[in-house]
Formats: sequence, structure tokens, C-alpha cells
Amino acid sequence: MSVTTTLYQVDQHRRSDPRATWAGRMWSRRSPDNPDCLVARVEGELDAVGLDDFRALLAGCHSAGCGVVVLDLRATTFLCIRAAAALAEAKSDAWRSGVELRLVSGRKDIERVLAITGVRHRFRFYPTLRASLIT
Repeated sequence: MSVTTTLYQVDQHRRSDPRATWAGRMWSRRSPDNPDCLVARVEGELDAVGLDDFRALLAGCHSAGCGVVVLDLRATTFLCIRAAAALAEAKSDAWRSGVELRLVSGRKDIERVLAITGVRHRFRFYPTLRASLIT
């Protein structure tokens, strides 16, 4: 079975599933401590199935009118290479629109994917969510 066939089957299954695939697993909200900051969080596995939702989350964060967007990946258990590439694109798009995109991860496996794909060096390291909101 080819990769294209597999992705097509996953997409068909996703569309026929009555439950929302990512319901409650990706969200964004303004920080109560810093009103010019938006916090977005991704929980669970971020693979090919959730990639479109991830891109939509990032695009929505850029258009929210905040100067700083913090992407919290501490609860993310898997990050596919295509999601890392989408994150690199989002960083460039944010910079062009005058938004600072910050990243909080901490999990070694997520950090490894970001390092291997060359995305990690684009982001300053924040050990905690609180640190990313203060700086």
C-alpha cells in the first residue's frame, strides 16, 4: 500500500468519524497574566491526521491581534516531521507579521524531532510556560 493510499484512507476515516478528531486537544486563549499574549496548547500525538488542525490553530493565533504567541507542547507526546515543518513556516509567518512566536516543550522526544528537522534553533528555549510569558 502506498503512502498516498494510506493518507487517503486516514482522511476518509477522519471525515466519517462522528467525533471531532482533535476536540479538546488543541486550544488557544489569552493569557490572564499578560493580555498581549496568546497561549496555544497541543495535547497528545501531533501526526498527519491532526496536521490541518495544527496549521489552522497556528494561523488563528497569528490573526488574534496579540504581539506574542506561546505554543505549549509540554503535553504533546509525538510530533511528526511535517508538523515540525509547519511550525517553522509559522515562525516565519509570525515574524513577517510582527508577532513573536515562542515555544515551550521540554519532552526529550519532541526536542529531538525539532533538533533533527532544524526547527529548534529558530526558537529561544523556555523551560516553563511562566518563563515564556514573563520574558
